[in-house]
Amino acid sequence: MKDNILSEIEDCIERFDTMGLAMNVEILLTLTDEEDASKELSLILFKSYTSYKEEGTAQLMETIIRVNPQLALLKFPENYLFRLAVLKGSIELYECYLEEAIEPFLTDKTEDEVFECYSELYAIAEKMNEAFFTKYVKCIKGLDFNGAVNHNEANSGPLLIHKEDFDVMNDAIEKYNTIVGRRDILADLTKRI
Repeated sequence: MKDNILSEIEDCIERFDTMGLAMNVEILLTLTDEEDASKELSLILFKSYTSYKEEGTAQLMETIIRVNPQLALLKFPENYLFRLAVLKGSIELYECYLEEAIEPFLTDKTEDEVFECYSELYAIAEKMNEAFFTKYVKCIKGLDFNGAVNHNEANSGPLLIHKEDFDVMNDAIEKYNTIVGRRDILADLTKRI
């Protein structure tokens, strides 16, 4: 039954169906505990995320958190949804996480507690950034991809590109956006501290 619901959730995420997602998250929470649900939902969002779909994915995360805000606070500061935002370097997911989970959590906290909360988030984000930054490799034209080929001399605008070359360049762009996003997340957390 849990696998069926997870499949339904994947389908809702693929179609950006927030109403169906909310209903299926509620069902999932009756079939498993909050920690497992948070982990599974984060994994599904992770697999479907691209920087192109960043804004829509943030809306989906918002839907999940609104169904059960505890999903965004479990295992704090190493929460699965926060880790997702940092792993993908997504400012939209990060801002959604802060607005939907952290800011409401901090409403009645002291200045020291607020400082401690953001410091803990910063420490996790920095640790993740350092762990993954060293794993990126160079992409070299001619070795990893060939670039575009123009077959129409009358119109030099449109270019043809092999699917494999496009995939390599698209992956490089996603990794670049991740690096820039992580930098921006760390900068924002530094400001909040």
